[in-house]
Amino acid sequence: MNVSSDKEGGIHIKQHIIMPVAAAVTAVFLSGCASIGAGIETYLKPPKLSEQHEQIYNALINTEGSKINLKYPKSGSFLSAFVVSDIDDEPTDEAIVFYEKANYTVNDFSTLRINFLDQKEGRWDSMYDFAAEGTEVERVFISKLGASDVKNVIIGTGLQTVKSAQLFSYNDEQKPEPQPLGYYAAMDITDINNDSMNELLMINCTPDGNTAQLKWLNENNKLVSGPVLELAGNVTDVLQMIYGKLNENTTAIYLDSYINTNTIITEILRPEVKDDTISLIRVTADNADSSPVNGTVRNSSLLSRDIDGDGVVEIPVNSVFKGYEDKPDTEQISMTNWYVLENNMFIRKYSGYYSITDGYAFMIPEKWENKVTVRTANDDIIFCKYDEKAENQTQLMRICVTSSEEAERIINEKEYADYVKISSNGDTVYLVCRSVYSGPLALSASEIQFNFKIIN
Repeated sequence: MNVSSDKEGGIHIKQHIIMPVAAAVTAVFLSGCASIGAGIETYLKPPKLSEQHEQIYNALINTEGSKINLKYPKSGSFLSAFVVSDIDDEPTDEAIVFYEKANYTVNDFSTLRINFLDQKEGRWDSMYDFAAEGTEVERVFISKLGASDVKNVIIGTGLQTVKSAQLFSYNDEQKPEPQPLGYYAAMDITDINNDSMNELLMINCTPDGNTAQLKWLNENNKLVSGPVLELAGNVTDVLQMIYGKLNENTTAIYLDSYINTNTIITEILRPEVKDDTISLIRVTADNADSSPVNGTVRNSSLLSRDIDGDGVVEIPVNSVFKGYEDKPDTEQISMTNWYVLENNMFIRKYSGYYSITDGYAFMIPEKWENKVTVRTANDDIIFCKYDEKAENQTQLMRICVTSSEEAERIINEKEYADYVKISSNGDTVYLVCRSVYSGPLALSASEIQFNFKIIN
């Protein structure tokens, strides 16, 4: 197998996993069942409809005609072209179907359509049909907002780089008037100030500026927009939006956003409530631009995450392991430092080896601080007691990542080291081998287990 170092902290031990996939793809395209010109869509047929969805689909085409193509939301909790839910708190469910008109005419605003259906005496009827902006359904929410008791449908649609949202307050007695919510790069429903009422969070990135804003409904079901917060001007798009505790009483929003194709920064926003209005405020650490944090600028593969499950988000920033400072970039192995925001300062919580490719991290124990480096050999990442002369470095521990079948062979045959399984994730198995070294830097089995983390 081929093993190569990865500047972001990863090593590639993938040949045994990739080859079967490549073989399967090759078999498909070399078989006599279809030509290459048929395209991959030939093999990605939509799933067979359930009985309920079949009834809804038939009701739709009876009203709108048979020349339609179903459209599936790209993200979120609702990933079906059919959303079936009790939207109006009546005994029966309602349905929303996303589809595209095949017989598009110049009089149609858009090919993308949203259709609301209701159950009447056991059968489905198409009630209302709306045009949607764009060609794709991006995300769907069904939720109450603010002080209103009305359950709302929020639908984001658009093109690849331009997305907009509409809000529908639905009931089967009156056609809902869709309320435009504006354009967005990222959108979510959240109770950001922990008052048991949800807000709609919208982040937007445009050439004219980048903004964050909360929206909600008042007790009269009227849309209220909070103040607009200006975000970093060099951001081009949002890669990820997650939540984490700043303290016991405050939840913050962590935005990992692109500043160019392969580089991101993290902005942290917190809520502030004044005169019944919820605002968002940027939180900036006093040492945000100092080394080694450097404004959280890093490779886009290093996403913020709560790696230890304590509710606090860690932000990863890379440095290099000892001995690699003067090596060319292609030969460096990175140490990933995980920072948390605490008392207005970025504090390093963990440092360790993080394999993005293989989905794990091993955190450096305190007794290893500034005393250990790493290197690669065969399929392993090897932790060593550091010495300026590589030949004098003492091996402390090895980690191997492989398939379950290969792991069983390695454990049983003990070809070149005594490995034990430390964890697994699907068919990926993580093996660890402790060295015969027994000095002060030796780790117990429980220390190894404590510092090893699966990062999906």
